[in-house]
Amino acid sequence: MKSKRDYKTLDKVVYYSVIEKIKNGELKPNEHLTEERLSKELGVSRSPIRKAITALVAEGILDYRTYSGVVVKDTLVDSTRYVQLLEVVELFIKATLEKLEQTEEEIDIDELEKCIQSMDRASYLRDMDEYIFNEHQFFLRLINYSGNPYYKEMTKKVFFNINYFSADPINQFSEEMREHNIKQLNSILALLKERRYLEASDEIKTLLLSYGANAFR
Repeated sequence: MKSKRDYKTLDKVVYYSVIEKIKNGELKPNEHLTEERLSKELGVSRSPIRKAITALVAEGILDYRTYSGVVVKDTLVDSTRYVQLLEVVELFIKATLEKLEQTEEEIDIDELEKCIQSMDRASYLRDMDEYIFNEHQFFLRLINYSGNPYYKEMTKKVFFNINYFSADPINQFSEEMREHNIKQLNSILALLKERRYLEASDEIKTLLLSYGANAFR
């Protein structure tokens, strides 16, 4: 997943500038976008703009349409769409754990535990970007055991959209809720360690449902 820390090249500057314009409403769904327009607005040559547009199309943020060129897709995540995106993640995790239930493959528990520890530390420091990054890493690393690269790539896109296109309150948790989430993840980790995968799947579903409920508060 791309990070806000990656502002190293001009194409990255363009990439995140377009994302910000979409999020703050400067660019609307189905609005036509040209290299010339971005070049004037951002003061950047067309070469990095082309690279950024190609990346944004690959991420599903922009779209190429016949006779229309590049247009902005509807990517903003409201509470309803947030819940729908979480349902996709839950289905991939369920499929992964059902597969693990039938195999002898071992999960790297230490790797998952480090994600939770990093979440705990970030919560204490009130670093929400780091907290959410490690939370997503926990689920991505778990889904990686599915052996299905499509699951992982789709989940990356889901988290990308949640990170960059959610209304601010959707992706935020109170300190009390962060503590509850970390406690729940540790319980899930204990079930995974004991290879009680179907029970872990149920607990993850409950956790993600609580995320969705939080979005409507």
